[in-house]
Amino acid sequence: MDSKDQILALNILAGDVSPVRPPICPTRERLAQAFRSLQNISMVRNHRKDPHFGRSVEECIIWRELLDLELQHIDEQIERICETGGETAA
Repeated sequence: MDSKDQILALNILAGDVSPVRPPICPTRERLAQAFRSLQNISMVRNHRKDPHFGRSVEECIIWRELLDLELQHIDEQIERICETGGETAA
């Protein structure tokens, strides 16, 4: 996955936030904030006409969020397994 695909994935998640909905979950809020940061970096990069500006920060933001989402998914799987195990043991 190249960086454009990663930003597109974050854009899809961040674009789904609307003021009419109930408060969003902390993960979705954090992703929206990360996407806003990536947008700011991209705007500065375009303004400066420097294709390398902020690349390392951009990659850190993307990888941090991807890893955090993976860990969250694993935690949810463990919770489901524990709940299922508790139901069969009772």
